[in-house]
Amino acid sequence: MKHQDALDQLARETSRARQRLALERALRAGLVLLLAVGVWALFALVGVHERLPILLQSLSAIAALAGLIWLGLRARREWQAPTEDEARTRLAADSRLDAGAFEALRDRPARYDAFSMALWAREREHAIARAEHAKAGPPRARLDELDPYKLRFVLAAALLGALVFAGGDAPDRLARAFLPDPGPLLGDQEMAIEAWVTPAEYTHAGPISLSDVVGERVATPPTVEATVRVTGPVGAPVLVFEGRGGRRAVRFERAADGAWQAQLALPGAGRLKIVRFHTRAHWRIAPAPDARPTASFSAPITTLTDETVSLAWRAADDFGVRRLVLRVRPLHPPEGLAHADPVDTPLESPAGDPREAEAENEVDLGAHPYAGMEVEARIVAIDALGQEGVSDPLRFTLPEKIFLQPLAQAAIEIRRHILAERRAYRPARRAERRTIPAGDIVLGNQRIEIRDYERRPNLRRAPEGIRRATRLLDALTMSPEDGYFRDLAVFLGFRTARSQLTVARTIEETDIAADTLWRTALRAEYGGAADARRALEEIQRQLAEALAAGAPQERINQLLEALRRATDNYMQALVQEALRNGERENMEDTEDQTSISEQDIEELLQQVQELNEQGRNAEAQQLLQMLAGILANMEVQLGEQQSGGEGEQDQQMQQSMDELSEAMGEQRQLRDETQQQQQDGGGGSGGEQQGGQGGDDLAQRQAEIRQSLEAAQNMAEQSGAAPSEDLNAAGEAMRRAQDALQQGDFEGAEAAQTAALDRLREGADALAAEMRARGQQGNEQGQGESGRDPLGRATGAGNGDGEGSVPDTADPVRAREIFDEIRRRAQDPNRPEAEREYLRRLMDRFGDS
Repeated sequence: MKHQDALDQLARETSRARQRLALERALRAGLVLLLAVGVWALFALVGVHERLPILLQSLSAIAALAGLIWLGLRARREWQAPTEDEARTRLAADSRLDAGAFEALRDRPARYDAFSMALWAREREHAIARAEHAKAGPPRARLDELDPYKLRFVLAAALLGALVFAGGDAPDRLARAFLPDPGPLLGDQEMAIEAWVTPAEYTHAGPISLSDVVGERVATPPTVEATVRVTGPVGAPVLVFEGRGGRRAVRFERAADGAWQAQLALPGAGRLKIVRFHTRAHWRIAPAPDARPTASFSAPITTLTDETVSLAWRAADDFGVRRLVLRVRPLHPPEGLAHADPVDTPLESPAGDPREAEAENEVDLGAHPYAGMEVEARIVAIDALGQEGVSDPLRFTLPEKIFLQPLAQAAIEIRRHILAERRAYRPARRAERRTIPAGDIVLGNQRIEIRDYERRPNLRRAPEGIRRATRLLDALTMSPEDGYFRDLAVFLGFRTARSQLTVARTIEETDIAADTLWRTALRAEYGGAADARRALEEIQRQLAEALAAGAPQERINQLLEALRRATDNYMQALVQEALRNGERENMEDTEDQTSISEQDIEELLQQVQELNEQGRNAEAQQLLQMLAGILANMEVQLGEQQSGGEGEQDQQMQQSMDELSEAMGEQRQLRDETQQQQQDGGGGSGGEQQGGQGGDDLAQRQAEIRQSLEAAQNMAEQSGAAPSEDLNAAGEAMRRAQDALQQGDFEGAEAAQTAALDRLREGADALAAEMRARGQQGNEQGQGESGRDPLGRATGAGNGDGEGSVPDTADPVRAREIFDEIRRRAQDPNRPEAEREYLRRLMDRFGDS
């Protein structure tokens, strides 16, 4: 070893010896402090400290902390840092050498003669050899001199046992013992706790109290929400959850009764605690596991008529099946669907989230994106947490809706191009920012940014299937003036889809255009009745979901009333569509059909409501499905005699009736507004006050209603109806009302508007009677042969027994009496306003029939 290496070795070992000597002195000086800390920690870990009153807890912690600080200062005064010589002497003793054994490494020869130099060199070699073997020994505190009874080991064993006893509470107990809680010093009192956890609704479990199990393990259902109320603290505590799902915290807020209250959703197993400077209370939450649901097909998939399929399935879940979907993916997808995700179709779910369910559903898959393809289908059961259970796959060919009208077929073909393309759009290039000087607009010190969207259209980034669909739409709508589009709504549907494809930036946004094309195809195939049918299907879906979810009775009643209105609108749309198209009855097709009247449909709806009120939701759902099937298969056909010019005249007369109905509704609304204006002090009588801006606006609307009446009269006369004195009188009354409104005479205007309404009703009644008489004469022969009216219902001509028959002729006297009674009740101020408003709407709607 070289001389310098020996010096380095000696320096390292001397430093170690010095550190161990310092540790020995620190242990001896701080033994009392360590024993005091151990005793106080033992006192806290066994739970003695936390059982003291909170004020005494804080005071004792302060006193203990002060005592420990004093002992620490005392130990610091007793402790002395070892010097270099003491460390070297300790190193020599540990190496069993003399105290001056290493001095030769730093000595210099006194004389430089040959003998002295040789003697010095030999001594340095011996010193280097001693330095090479020098090692600092372990600390030797000699604590037995201070603790002859070995109490330190007893205390260590007690502390280890106390840590095991405290478990997860050890950190909180030690924190309260060594860090005084300032809460009691600020006015906090003993904390009174009222706590519970509320399981999620789908578990069908009741609340679980936590008030009596503070500090214990609590078993709960899978998903719970904790509610904690405390009194005692002057400041707001914090409710903290630590465990699976991370850490969550919410601060307490004052409740109406002055208590502190907090609510926190617990994501899983963990520790729930109340923190006010320190943990005041805690619980170990142990939720039960929630297994995934299971699902399977109980029978092969059966294709029914049209585009519906029958799915027989069974599903189960430990806490109930919430939803069901049919998951479909194509077996041999085209290039555009190679990496597409499966498509989920919602199925009618069983009511009440049953743990086990088995049923058979009929699903309309005509609008499915994969219609006509061979697919692999799975039933997917979903529970309330969103967990899925997937069945084994079944293969079948999705049914495809058959369209007969050429425009409907074109819409479906273009839609198929869109839905068969699921590849992503190419990324858009970042356009350069172009600006030009603003000039004098803003003093020439700014620039105007130019944005030219035509330079980077989205269609250039679209995949091939989307671009092909846009070309087909352009070709189809190139020359709309050639008369090919008899229905303007169909043409607008195609152009709307084209615009939606133009602005689409992602493949998901093209689904909007596909939906527009589907509705356009229905319009082209079925006409205006398609819109009414979609509204009917939507309200049927909402009612079925409400029944399955056990919605309140008020909600069910609202949906049933909406279903009545939608059913009425749908039946009227069917009749109007048949009138427009002049459809004739096919005797071979209708001979075996079952007739159903509006009264029959009303009775079915009433039965649905009664079953729901009795809690028999499953039977109500079945009845609702039966009604949906009846309405879906309903057809309206006309007799053989309704054709040619007579059909056009009847259509004109029907349009005039519609115009009159709208005019009556607008006139009633205008009268109500005039009456409100009068009540607000907007005008007097006899023209004493001039109408302001409000009177002029009302007068303008009155003039527009009068023009609508004149148009309806002209249309009725063109259809062959006799001139109506009642309608002429109504127009004259409207003119007087307009003059009165311009002069600010709201009282006179209201009287003239009421007179106009009365004459409008009488004129509409007369026109309706003439229309019925004309329809009766035109259909006597056809109905005599078929025995059915336009709704497919049996008439008296073909029903000789008289039971359940419909009279051959209308009873205008009875109809007039019913209408007068409705009018009387609507004007009765003692009846509820809601009922009167309903009756007024009824008169506006049916006053022309």
